[in-house]
Amino acid sequence: MDLSGPWRVAPLDTELTRSGADPDLDDSGWPTIDVPGHWGENDRFQDMTGPVLHRRRFSMDSPPEGKRSWLCLDGVLASSDVWLDGRYVGDTVGYFVPHQFEITDSLRRQTDHLLSVEVSCHTQRSDRSKKSLTGSLQSGPLAPPQNPGGIWRPVRVEQTGPVAILFSRLVCTRANTATAQLKVRLVLDATDATEIRVDTSVTGPDGVAAAGGSERHDVAKGENRIEWSIDVDDPALWWPASMGEQPLYEVSVAVRCPVADGEPTTVSDRRHWRTGLRRVEVDNMQWRINGEKLFVKGASLGPQSPFLGSLDAAVISDDLSAAREAGLDMVRVHGHVARPELYAAADRLGMLLWQDLPLVGGYATTTRKLARSIARSAVDLLGHHPSVALWCAHDEPNGPPLPEPELTPVEAPPTARRLGRHLLPSWNRSVLDPLLRRELRGADASRPVLAGSGSLPLLTELSASDSHLWLGWHSGVQEDLPDVLRQWPRLAAFLGGFGSQSVTAEEWDESEPTWATAQLGAFSRYLPRAAYADGESWAWATRAYQADLLRFHIETIRRLKYRPAGGFCLMTMVDAEDAGGFGLLDFQRSRKPAFDAVLDACRPVIIVADSPEPITIPGEELSFAVHAVNDLRATIDSVTVKATARCGDWVQTQEWEGPLPADTCQHVGDFTFTVPQRNGQLVIDLQLLTPEQVATNRYQTVVIPPSEAISPTPAKPTR
Repeated sequence: MDLSGPWRVAPLDTELTRSGADPDLDDSGWPTIDVPGHWGENDRFQDMTGPVLHRRRFSMDSPPEGKRSWLCLDGVLASSDVWLDGRYVGDTVGYFVPHQFEITDSLRRQTDHLLSVEVSCHTQRSDRSKKSLTGSLQSGPLAPPQNPGGIWRPVRVEQTGPVAILFSRLVCTRANTATAQLKVRLVLDATDATEIRVDTSVTGPDGVAAAGGSERHDVAKGENRIEWSIDVDDPALWWPASMGEQPLYEVSVAVRCPVADGEPTTVSDRRHWRTGLRRVEVDNMQWRINGEKLFVKGASLGPQSPFLGSLDAAVISDDLSAAREAGLDMVRVHGHVARPELYAAADRLGMLLWQDLPLVGGYATTTRKLARSIARSAVDLLGHHPSVALWCAHDEPNGPPLPEPELTPVEAPPTARRLGRHLLPSWNRSVLDPLLRRELRGADASRPVLAGSGSLPLLTELSASDSHLWLGWHSGVQEDLPDVLRQWPRLAAFLGGFGSQSVTAEEWDESEPTWATAQLGAFSRYLPRAAYADGESWAWATRAYQADLLRFHIETIRRLKYRPAGGFCLMTMVDAEDAGGFGLLDFQRSRKPAFDAVLDACRPVIIVADSPEPITIPGEELSFAVHAVNDLRATIDSVTVKATARCGDWVQTQEWEGPLPADTCQHVGDFTFTVPQRNGQLVIDLQLLTPEQVATNRYQTVVIPPSEAISPTPAKPTR
């Protein structure tokens, strides 16, 4: 029985704490909220932090003899206590973790029932010692402003036989062109000791049986765990969209029990998965899929709506389609576990997923046990998805390396205290994160695991992670990036945490901003409202700045392809609010200029060069290293590269010809010339010609005589 639909709700006060589970309590005058859903969707509860009492009445016949009934809650945000017919059933912890409680005896007592769920989702009061593991649903730069509390996933009653599956897990442990291996793990609960038969079937993408078999097991009364492996010969491998096809297999497991003393032929419980066969390896942030290298181009994806449980499933899939259209290979599910539709869409579309656990920022020492349980539950829930390519335990465990600028900038070196939190041992980084990494590796040995994201690498650490530099937004200017990576090459292993926010014209009002997640200090430093005439010009400037910054970062890191860069992950695909954000798409899913900038910078074949200074002097000799990047899996035999510099009627050109090897970044040559003795705009155009395509790029600087030149400001060159 599906218990979705309208539920009665009320704030949990002192009186309801005593009587809220009482079936005789009259709740007919209470407002309703749809389940799945969030209490913030009701105007009367928008500002509430909980707890909120949810009640649902239903009628159900007594289960047949030999059957067991289970109350299943697929997700409660963030925790709850559950009552049925006035009797306490149990609690739920972990907002995405499915919970099931046996209610067989309760259903046999009567036909009419009352289900009461007391839901709590407390506000995170400290960014360094949080206790609730809700990740980016409540913390970090991608968190929606509203409280996300509610029963956000379906609730239902299910029936099984005497042996029920409590937990299940499927992972692909090996895959190549000759064979693949799937590993299944079941945790069973039996009413009595008995013999069972477990039937397994694997159906290929062509609908033909690919593998299967049966095993007999003796199970004891209570909880039992069984594991086994399935070999699939000549598998059709799953690939990211840029590398191949996405064939999917159907895997079914049926647990059969005997009737009386007969053969175990009656299905007691079953599970079904749709999976893909592939192998992912990440070494020092260099990625290989099925043994082949891939320079990963990605974007983070925070909660796709303030009310994730009510979001249209088509929107979830469309966001991934937009990422693929932008030329991206990967989406990072940033600091949360999303709806099942996201993972199913990623499997179909060939989009790799970097999957975070819901930990963003610092957490209290009391969260250790819960965090370990959350890690195992994430593998149970998502382990079968071929798109899930990497586990990451914790995002910015010690906070961002560089803080957002203050509203009143103070010229000072980077805060030693903040840098010290990254370079010195801490509870989150040194204890919690290694513990979670071991937990994830123990539950799923088939995938690479990162302990943390965004922490500065220690000199003693051999493993790499992604670097969150935020140049041009939290510190410095975007043009600092090449020098920073040259001085600290390990930061170039994988570039994450970069971008800037853009606004709508409505945010021009000088009063308190309506945008809850606006980073006002960064705006005051890089895009101050006082520098613009009106809201339209300010909004346009923020979007242009965002597009330019993303393009520059992507082109810079692509020039370091495999030397040592393994890829990048920008921040983010979609704005969390109407007013603006880091997204390539705004809250209504309209494209910003940043989307097209990323699309151009992520094309399989691009031509790039050093960026000029904003101002140049006549007679100065300039030299630009020109690079061609080829992400295609095949060599382009004939490539012509042409560089042209123009200033008024002055023109300088240079050409190169030759092959462009597959999956490489090639130094084409240096474009060198002397700046002409004239004033005005100097434009440098690059063009790469192949028999099939044309790639172009443009850089600009201003030529000013020495007598008029001033020290360059942090402004970036126009591109």
